[in-house]
Amino acid sequence: MKKQEKKYREEKAKKNGEILIRLIRDMKVIYGWLIFAAFISLLSVACSLATPELLGELTDRIYGIWEGTLVFSDSEIPKWCAWLAIVYVGASLTGTIKMMLMNYVVSGFFTKGMRIRISEKISHLPISYIDHTPNGEIIAKMDHDVSIMGGTVHNFLDIIISGVMKLVGITVILFAMNWMMALIVIVLVPFSLVLSSWLASHSEKYYNESRKINGNIYALVEENFTGFDTVKAFNLEKMKNGQMEELCGKYREKARQGYFYSGIVQPIIALTNNIAYIIICILGGVLAVEGSLGVGDIVAFVLYAKLLAGPLESIANGMSMMQSTFASAKRVYELLDLEEMETIKTEMMPAGKGEVVFDHVSFSYDPEKPLIKDLTFTVKPGQKAAIVGPTGGGKTTIVNLLMGFYPIQEGHIYIDGVDVSTLDLADLRSQFAMVLQDTWLFGGTVYENIAYGNEGAGREAVERAARMAHIHRFIQTLPKGYDTVINEETTNISGGQKQLMTIARAYLANRKMLILDEATSNVDTRTELLIQDTMDDLMKGRTSFVIAHRLSTIVNADVILVVDQGRIVEQGTHEELMKKNGFYTEIYNSQYELLK
Repeated sequence: MKKQEKKYREEKAKKNGEILIRLIRDMKVIYGWLIFAAFISLLSVACSLATPELLGELTDRIYGIWEGTLVFSDSEIPKWCAWLAIVYVGASLTGTIKMMLMNYVVSGFFTKGMRIRISEKISHLPISYIDHTPNGEIIAKMDHDVSIMGGTVHNFLDIIISGVMKLVGITVILFAMNWMMALIVIVLVPFSLVLSSWLASHSEKYYNESRKINGNIYALVEENFTGFDTVKAFNLEKMKNGQMEELCGKYREKARQGYFYSGIVQPIIALTNNIAYIIICILGGVLAVEGSLGVGDIVAFVLYAKLLAGPLESIANGMSMMQSTFASAKRVYELLDLEEMETIKTEMMPAGKGEVVFDHVSFSYDPEKPLIKDLTFTVKPGQKAAIVGPTGGGKTTIVNLLMGFYPIQEGHIYIDGVDVSTLDLADLRSQFAMVLQDTWLFGGTVYENIAYGNEGAGREAVERAARMAHIHRFIQTLPKGYDTVINEETTNISGGQKQLMTIARAYLANRKMLILDEATSNVDTRTELLIQDTMDDLMKGRTSFVIAHRLSTIVNADVILVVDQGRIVEQGTHEELMKKNGFYTEIYNSQYELLK
């Protein structure tokens, strides 16, 4: 058991060492600023170390006047007071400059850069990671964990310069003044540091666990807000509150344990220093009576001993903070180290017209649950291909594979004779315009949302696309028309209006291939009929894939692919499939039965 614990501690120390080295390397963007801030810190340390000596000298001169060994005119008290004021102002000024500088550098370069790296990393991760990771978990890493890492970088100089340099400087000065009294102080220092390090190491595992729970809290909060209407509609407030209370309770317990070990470090350091302070006062008094030390020396020694508390607490706090930093940095680096989805291939998109071939394609999200099995079909250039079938049959998955969102396990997908797996994915996706069932708009103007993906689109082109999507009149009724800002939650427009804007976006994109996944699901029947003709115009000459549950919208498709359990069970035109009186006919008739 002891060997296992020793091995665990060694592995943990090795991992923490690797994280620390990596964190220092990531600080390279601010190395120059750190050197400059270190110089300012050295000035601040020098001012701090000079103050006790100046106060001791001033005390000796005042004591000499009181004893009668000095007269005021010879004491130079005003000069020493001026020097003391200069040093105190210098210490305050350099400390303030260093703090403001580090605030600007850390937030403006380190944390900003780290969050940009995470954002870029996410854009290169496979869709499967986003599908299986709660949004709140990612937000927690980008926000909370990066902030903790930034806090450690911010306090780096306080730990290394102000802490270590002060500690070394004070130690040298104390031994130069009186080795006996210095030895009493220095003997207590290693004991307090070792004890602090031991306590800090115990807090790490609790910080690790609390960070994981904190990610779950973020995820639950995000889930509650995005599904707020559903929660209210089903009266699930108590259940959600209970889940939040349970998570917060777990977080509180783990954080309490971590903060307990971290929190008692500083009091122990303070207790050790107070004990040393008491001993120094007693011994200093004895030496003063014997005449071995002057009154000013005792004052300076006491002040240096008290000043020793600062760097010790700085180092102790730094060790406690590092445990929290290791936990947060581990989560951030785990994200940054995830395997990226390969996006750059050897081939560019061919200049064809959009022939799509699925050749014995097989795919599954879960290896134990096959979904797409030996799927084969061909869609000729300019054809409108409708994909229909029961829920969970694999309709949307076919589109995901076509767009390269997921790599296929077997078979090939060809576009104009070129294997998709060899294509540059960014180039591939730039050939498609998409309108999905789950509409997405961002916080910005109506104009910006419609022009999204078509940089440089003029107002006239945007308005023409809006007219084609039958949303122009509604936009004109908005307070600022096309310049009306849509809030981030898009609560100031209806679901149907959002759908029409995404359709206008697809019109404006003018790509050679289209994917329409329940594109009219959120509009009323009258509006659906209005845009159906213009949708047909949009699809003319373009290879189009239309996923629809309402079969009335795809009766004029060139080919209908009937998918069930990952296989194409039927394919043909509407008339051909109705004559077969098979699965498609059953689905079609069932929809009209529901309308009777």
